[in-house]
Amino acid sequence: MSKSFKPIVFVDTRESLDVKDSLMELGSEVVERVLAPADYVVSKDYAVERKELHDFFRSIFDGRLFEQAERLAEAYENSCLLVEGDVIKAVKALRNPMVFWGAIAKIMADHHISLLFTPDERHTAMFLHSLAKKLQEEKRRKILVKHKPKAYTLKQMQISAVQSLPLIGPERAELLLKKFGSVRRVFQASKWELLSVKGLGEKTVRKILDFLDAKYQ
Repeated sequence: MSKSFKPIVFVDTRESLDVKDSLMELGSEVVERVLAPADYVVSKDYAVERKELHDFFRSIFDGRLFEQAERLAEAYENSCLLVEGDVIKAVKALRNPMVFWGAIAKIMADHHISLLFTPDERHTAMFLHSLAKKLQEEKRRKILVKHKPKAYTLKQMQISAVQSLPLIGPERAELLLKKFGSVRRVFQASKWELLSVKGLGEKTVRKILDFLDAKYQ
Protein backbone atom coordinates (compact mmCIF):
# COMPACT_ATOMS: atom_id res chain seq x y z
CA MET A 1 0.00 0.00 0.00
CA SER A 2 1.33 3.44 -0.90
CA LYS A 3 2.42 5.71 1.96
CA SER A 4 0.41 8.46 0.30
CA PHE A 5 -2.82 6.50 0.78
CA LYS A 6 -5.56 8.81 2.05
CA PRO A 7 -8.49 7.17 3.80
CA ILE A 8 -11.95 8.55 3.02
CA VAL A 9 -14.15 9.61 5.91
CA PHE A 10 -17.78 10.50 5.23
CA VAL A 11 -18.84 13.17 7.69
CA ASP A 12 -22.31 14.47 8.49
CA THR A 13 -22.66 18.10 7.38
CA ARG A 14 -23.74 19.14 10.88
CA GLU A 15 -20.67 17.71 12.58
CA SER A 16 -17.92 19.71 14.30
CA LEU A 17 -15.69 21.79 12.03
CA ASP A 18 -12.77 21.13 14.36
CA VAL A 19 -13.08 17.38 13.81
CA LYS A 20 -13.30 17.87 10.04
CA ASP A 21 -10.27 20.19 10.00
CA SER A 22 -8.24 17.79 12.14
CA LEU A 23 -9.14 14.86 9.89
CA MET A 24 -7.83 16.74 6.85
CA GLU A 25 -4.66 17.76 8.71
CA LEU A 26 -4.07 14.10 9.56
CA GLY A 27 -4.39 13.15 5.90
CA SER A 28 -7.97 11.93 5.54
CA GLU A 29 -10.14 12.85 2.59
CA VAL A 30 -13.29 14.34 4.12
CA VAL A 31 -16.54 13.97 2.18
CA GLU A 32 -19.51 15.83 3.67
CA ARG A 33 -22.95 14.27 3.40
CA VAL A 34 -26.22 14.36 5.31
CA LEU A 35 -25.94 11.09 7.21
CA ALA A 36 -28.77 9.29 8.93
CA PRO A 37 -28.03 7.31 10.97
CA ALA A 38 -24.39 7.89 12.07
CA ASP A 39 -22.14 10.94 12.12
CA TYR A 40 -19.16 9.30 10.37
CA VAL A 41 -18.79 6.39 7.95
CA VAL A 42 -15.27 4.95 7.69
CA SER A 43 -15.80 1.80 5.62
CA LYS A 44 -18.45 -0.13 3.74
CA ASP A 45 -19.77 -1.68 6.94
CA TYR A 46 -18.52 0.54 9.77
CA ALA A 47 -20.13 3.74 11.11
CA VAL A 48 -19.48 5.96 14.12
CA GLU A 49 -21.94 8.02 16.15
CA ARG A 50 -20.29 10.88 18.07
CA LYS A 51 -21.80 12.43 21.17
CA GLU A 52 -20.56 15.20 23.40
CA LEU A 53 -20.63 14.11 27.04
CA HIS A 54 -23.59 16.27 28.12
CA ASP A 55 -25.66 15.18 25.14
CA PHE A 56 -24.80 11.55 25.89
CA PHE A 57 -26.20 11.80 29.43
CA ARG A 58 -29.26 13.73 28.25
CA SER A 59 -29.99 11.17 25.52
CA ILE A 60 -29.92 8.37 28.11
CA PHE A 61 -32.72 9.97 30.10
CA ASP A 62 -34.91 11.01 27.16
CA GLY A 63 -34.49 7.65 25.39
CA ARG A 64 -32.89 9.02 22.20
CA LEU A 65 -29.71 7.04 22.80
CA PHE A 66 -31.37 3.65 22.49
CA GLU A 67 -33.39 4.66 19.44
CA GLN A 68 -30.22 5.89 17.72
CA ALA A 69 -28.35 2.73 18.69
CA GLU A 70 -31.08 0.55 17.18
CA ARG A 71 -31.08 2.48 13.91
CA LEU A 72 -27.28 2.37 13.73
CA ALA A 73 -27.17 -1.39 14.30
CA GLU A 74 -29.83 -1.97 11.65
CA ALA A 75 -27.98 0.06 9.01
CA TYR A 76 -24.37 -1.05 9.54
CA GLU A 77 -22.81 -4.41 10.32
CA ASN A 78 -20.31 -2.74 12.67
CA SER A 79 -20.70 0.49 14.57
CA CYS A 80 -19.20 2.47 17.40
CA LEU A 81 -20.56 5.06 19.82
CA LEU A 82 -17.91 7.65 20.58
CA VAL A 83 -18.40 9.82 23.69
CA GLU A 84 -16.31 12.98 23.87
CA GLY A 85 -15.38 14.67 27.15
CA ASP A 86 -14.09 14.04 30.68
CA VAL A 87 -16.07 10.86 31.33
CA ILE A 88 -14.27 9.83 34.53
CA LYS A 89 -14.98 13.15 36.24
CA ALA A 90 -18.60 13.14 35.09
CA VAL A 91 -19.31 9.57 36.23
CA LYS A 92 -17.79 10.22 39.66
CA ALA A 93 -20.11 13.19 40.06
CA LEU A 94 -23.25 11.17 39.29
CA ARG A 95 -25.62 10.45 42.14
CA ASN A 96 -26.47 7.08 40.60
CA PRO A 97 -23.65 5.89 38.28
CA MET A 98 -25.49 2.61 37.67
CA VAL A 99 -27.70 4.50 35.21
CA PHE A 100 -24.60 5.30 33.14
CA TRP A 101 -23.17 1.77 33.24
CA GLY A 102 -26.60 0.24 32.65
CA ALA A 103 -27.06 2.31 29.48
CA ILE A 104 -23.65 1.26 28.18
CA ALA A 105 -24.36 -2.41 28.97
CA LYS A 106 -27.70 -2.22 27.12
CA ILE A 107 -26.13 -0.72 23.99
CA MET A 108 -23.34 -3.29 23.91
CA ALA A 109 -25.50 -6.31 24.76
CA ASP A 110 -28.63 -5.50 22.77
CA HIS A 111 -27.07 -3.90 19.70
CA HIS A 112 -23.44 -5.12 19.70
CA ILE A 113 -22.16 -1.56 19.40
CA SER A 114 -18.65 -0.71 20.61
CA LEU A 115 -18.10 2.17 23.06
CA LEU A 116 -15.17 4.58 22.92
CA PHE A 117 -14.28 7.65 24.98
CA THR A 118 -12.08 10.52 23.78
CA PRO A 119 -11.07 13.69 25.68
CA ASP A 120 -11.65 16.18 22.85
CA GLU A 121 -12.27 16.75 19.14
CA ARG A 122 -8.61 16.39 18.14
CA HIS A 123 -8.41 12.90 19.65
CA THR A 124 -11.76 12.03 18.06
CA ALA A 125 -10.26 12.89 14.67
CA MET A 126 -7.15 10.81 15.39
CA PHE A 127 -9.30 7.78 16.16
CA LEU A 128 -11.49 8.24 13.07
CA HIS A 129 -8.46 8.67 10.81
CA SER A 130 -6.73 5.61 12.27
CA LEU A 131 -9.85 3.45 12.02
CA ALA A 132 -10.59 4.51 8.44
CA LYS A 133 -7.00 3.91 7.38
CA LYS A 134 -6.89 0.47 9.01
CA LEU A 135 -10.19 -0.70 7.51
CA GLN A 136 -9.67 0.76 4.04
CA GLU A 137 -6.09 -0.41 3.62
CA GLU A 138 -7.15 -3.95 4.40
CA LYS A 139 -10.27 -3.87 2.18
CA ARG A 140 -10.13 -1.65 -0.87
CA ARG A 141 -13.89 -1.60 -1.17
CA LYS A 142 -16.23 1.16 -2.17
CA ILE A 143 -17.67 2.90 0.87
CA LEU A 144 -21.44 2.87 0.94
CA VAL A 145 -23.27 5.50 2.95
CA LYS A 146 -26.60 4.15 4.13
CA HIS A 147 -29.55 6.35 4.87
CA LYS A 148 -32.60 5.55 6.91
CA PRO A 149 -35.08 8.45 6.82
CA LYS A 150 -36.50 9.63 10.10
CA ALA A 151 -39.38 11.96 10.90
CA TYR A 152 -37.77 14.69 13.01
CA THR A 153 -39.75 16.88 15.39
CA LEU A 154 -39.69 20.66 14.97
CA LYS A 155 -37.48 20.97 18.06
CA GLN A 156 -34.98 18.46 16.66
CA MET A 157 -34.86 20.30 13.33
CA GLN A 158 -34.30 23.63 15.11
CA ILE A 159 -31.45 22.23 17.19
CA SER A 160 -29.96 20.59 14.09
CA ALA A 161 -30.07 23.89 12.18
CA VAL A 162 -28.27 25.78 14.95
CA GLN A 163 -25.74 22.94 15.28
CA SER A 164 -24.60 23.73 11.74
CA LEU A 165 -22.78 26.76 13.22
CA PRO A 166 -19.04 26.32 14.02
CA LEU A 167 -18.22 24.84 17.45
CA ILE A 168 -21.91 24.44 18.31
CA GLY A 169 -23.01 21.09 19.66
CA PRO A 170 -26.51 20.09 20.80
CA GLU A 171 -26.15 21.61 24.28
CA ARG A 172 -24.98 24.99 22.99
CA ALA A 173 -27.61 24.91 20.26
CA GLU A 174 -30.34 24.52 22.87
CA LEU A 175 -28.89 27.35 24.97
CA LEU A 176 -28.91 29.65 21.94
CA LEU A 177 -32.48 28.75 21.03
CA LYS A 178 -33.66 29.33 24.59
CA LYS A 179 -31.86 32.67 24.67
CA PHE A 180 -33.10 34.03 21.33
CA GLY A 181 -36.35 32.12 20.86
CA SER A 182 -36.02 31.03 17.23
CA VAL A 183 -33.51 29.86 14.62
CA ARG A 184 -33.86 33.16 12.75
CA ARG A 185 -32.98 35.21 15.84
CA VAL A 186 -29.95 33.01 16.57
CA PHE A 187 -28.60 33.63 13.06
CA GLN A 188 -29.32 37.37 13.33
CA ALA A 189 -27.73 37.83 16.77
CA SER A 190 -24.97 40.43 17.11
CA LYS A 191 -21.52 39.76 18.49
CA TRP A 192 -22.44 41.20 21.89
CA GLU A 193 -25.68 39.25 22.05
CA LEU A 194 -23.82 36.01 21.33
CA LEU A 195 -21.16 36.80 23.93
CA SER A 196 -23.93 37.17 26.51
CA VAL A 197 -24.78 33.47 26.13
CA LYS A 198 -23.23 31.32 28.84
CA GLY A 199 -20.31 29.26 27.53
CA LEU A 200 -19.72 31.25 24.33
CA GLY A 201 -16.32 32.93 24.28
CA GLU A 202 -14.66 35.34 21.90
CA LYS A 203 -13.12 32.58 19.77
CA THR A 204 -16.40 30.73 19.26
CA VAL A 205 -18.39 33.88 18.54
CA ARG A 206 -15.79 35.05 16.01
CA LYS A 207 -15.96 31.71 14.17
CA ILE A 208 -19.76 31.86 14.10
CA LEU A 209 -19.81 35.40 12.71
CA ASP A 210 -17.08 34.68 10.17
CA PHE A 211 -19.09 31.67 8.98
CA LEU A 212 -22.37 33.60 8.73
CA ASP A 213 -20.73 36.52 6.91
CA ALA A 214 -18.56 34.44 4.54
CA LYS A 215 -19.27 35.01 0.87
CA TYR A 216 -20.64 31.97 -0.94
CA GLN A 217 -18.18 30.58 -3.51
